[in-house]
Amino acid sequence: MVEKVPLRKAIEKLKLPAIIVFGNPLADYHVHTGNKDLLEKYLEVDGETELLEETVHKLILDLPLQSEYGSSAEGLGRNSMRILQWLCDETFQKQYSVYCGRIGDGASLLRYSIRAADVDDRYCINYRVLYKYCIVLTYKSSRSIATDIGAGGVFTLHDLNRAQFLLRTAKMIYIEKYFVTYSFPVVLEIAKQVEERSNIVVVNLSGTYIFNDDHLEMCKIVGYANIVFGNVREMEALAQSLNVTYDNVTDIPFLLNALTNITVSVSSTLNENWVHHGRVFVMSQGESAPVIAVWGKNQSVQVQPIKPTAPVIDTAGTDDALVAGFLAGVLAQWSPKHCLEYGCKVASFILTRHGVGLPENVPPDLLE
Repeated sequence: MVEKVPLRKAIEKLKLPAIIVFGNPLADYHVHTGNKDLLEKYLEVDGETELLEETVHKLILDLPLQSEYGSSAEGLGRNSMRILQWLCDETFQKQYSVYCGRIGDGASLLRYSIRAADVDDRYCINYRVLYKYCIVLTYKSSRSIATDIGAGGVFTLHDLNRAQFLLRTAKMIYIEKYFVTYSFPVVLEIAKQVEERSNIVVVNLSGTYIFNDDHLEMCKIVGYANIVFGNVREMEALAQSLNVTYDNVTDIPFLLNALTNITVSVSSTLNENWVHHGRVFVMSQGESAPVIAVWGKNQSVQVQPIKPTAPVIDTAGTDDALVAGFLAGVLAQWSPKHCLEYGCKVASFILTRHGVGLPENVPPDLLE
């Protein structure tokens, strides 16, 4: 295991792209409202919900005209990959990640925003389906999300075949949760193909409601994953779906790691890399409790979130930054402890930025 080698030196010989992201690009509309009743009427406060199209239209009509609005191109993996790319090469001359998915017709704003963010995308366009969106409602410190996936739900096996050359060279496959539930046959095919290689499969749970109707699919793909990210509520939802009982939430990643009924051959490949020794669970617990990583045979490390020296401006991208830093460490073949420490350091920096905005240059203390 290579340790304490600076990130960019450790990854300089990686074949590119190193990471393929399968997900659903969405146009995000950020609305700050002074009306808490609006959140409670349509959404789960501090939660995430997928709404029917007609319900989304009703929500839009109910938005107060005096609310503060903003827009951007997002997707559950875009922030993490954008931060990871910035850490690896802020000039974007070398593209370390590529994004695969589908967008619908009329998505000119979405495509422009994606290209402006220097994201390398290989999106397929479905001209028969309109692109859809994500509405992010904030009230004081509460943040709730409503989504309408649209064309993102129709990525096919034919689309996957067009990305075969990427699968053959990438070190890591990052799968967003919506992609699991909307394109499950494609996910199974990806799992089948990476079983024959040494790809690292990463899943970010990114929400709890998805376990209500699609818990079987989510549990199955977790069984194929090498690394699973989630916060406390998401790990609780996964544990409940797998009928795992626990006395304390901090027991959950250990109990999940010890399960054999979600262990499949893709994760049992013999390899000197700790990522391939069992399944890695990374659970965040907010700003005051340590982040826990469990791997192998219940080996673990805990790292306390780092309080930034600059004022905290925005907490929205903290978990995205944690994922980015941790995966950058995995690409560099660092130890689990170094990966988690770096993830927490990157998360601390992003707390001082508005809307996961990235400066032109990476600060020296993040260039380990």
